[in-house]
Amino acid sequence: MFENIQKLKNYELTFAANIHGVDLNGTGENTNNHTDKAEPAVPLFGDPEDYKHLSEDEREAITAKMIGKHKNWSNGGILNHG
Repeated sequence: MFENIQKLKNYELTFAANIHGVDLNGTGENTNNHTDKAEPAVPLFGDPEDYKHLSEDEREAITAKMIGKHKNWSNGGILNHG
């Protein structure tokens, strides 16, 4: 019974290490394939300083696009249940 418990613990710890990107094979490679370039689940507005160089029409187009993303994100979500 002790050996089975140890095998289970080993499996759980190995799994936890793998999902956190720990290299258990000793190859030195990063097993975490996560990239920070993925779009966030909730669309976010950017820093206004980043848009100062744009014309008023360009800013309005970007704002309309972002509002559309927010509406799509909130469609049927928590924001529409009230």
